[in-house]
Amino acid sequence: MTSDSLHTSSTLRPRRRWRSLPSSLRIGLPLLCLIVAAAALAPFVAPYDPLKNAVAIRLQGPSALHWLGTDATGRDVLSRLIWGGRESVRGVVITVTVAGALSIPWGLAAGYLGRFWDEALMRLTDAMLAFPGLILALAIGGVLGPSLNNAMIAMGIVYAPSCARLLRSAVLPIRSADFVLVARSLGTGSSRTAFRHVLPNAMAPLLVQLCSISSLALLAEGALSFLGLGTQPPTPSWGADLAGAYRHFSSAPLLTIAPGLTITCFALLLGELGNGLREWLRTE
Repeated sequence: MTSDSLHTSSTLRPRRRWRSLPSSLRIGLPLLCLIVAAAALAPFVAPYDPLKNAVAIRLQGPSALHWLGTDATGRDVLSRLIWGGRESVRGVVITVTVAGALSIPWGLAAGYLGRFWDEALMRLTDAMLAFPGLILALAIGGVLGPSLNNAMIAMGIVYAPSCARLLRSAVLPIRSADFVLVARSLGTGSSRTAFRHVLPNAMAPLLVQLCSISSLALLAEGALSFLGLGTQPPTPSWGADLAGAYRHFSSAPLLTIAPGLTITCFALLLGELGNGLREWLRTE
């Protein structure tokens, strides 16, 4: 095989792997990158200052200067949507990080150690799952105080039990696999065996679950901000902006469409990414 053919095959291989991905991943990943990039580059992308008030042009509809109109204090809606993406993305990252950091040792210990630890940790899981998720998040957020970080930490704690239970279910058949028994027979310690051999082979279902709950985390961030327990005004936030637009629904109903539709579309995108990841891992 010549060097030219080797170069051609190495170039085509990533393209073939990309084409083999489910359509939800091939379409969703670029859109997700676009949203994250727009939020990260908000100071350069947003046409106006999202905090600048202009009462003279308050509650205006879409126009050539303000594509999505202005809110109750004359702030540009499009600029606030772009800046608000920062808070939403940060909220999702906080929730997924907290849920993963809690559920990995939780589920791994329950599944790998078994017996007393399994029984105790699963009863704790059942107790937390018995509470409605949003009610528990409101209680935790109320104790920690109204802020985006505290609200999303609360949501991460709420989602951790279900993730821990899923990881435990994945660990149970792996702990008795041949390669784990061989590692034990060679004198490998329990913690090293659990984290080096068992956990990597049990992570696929948890990764899919974390990707799927990111859409729920986005909706929860919007709901908590809408209720005043998330991002605090005047910081741009999709949920808080939706709450502000709702107060003027009778006089400017179009104001609710932009933040509401943005939250819905982004949540659907994250959910489809989770479904695509599940489908891809099933075929690998």
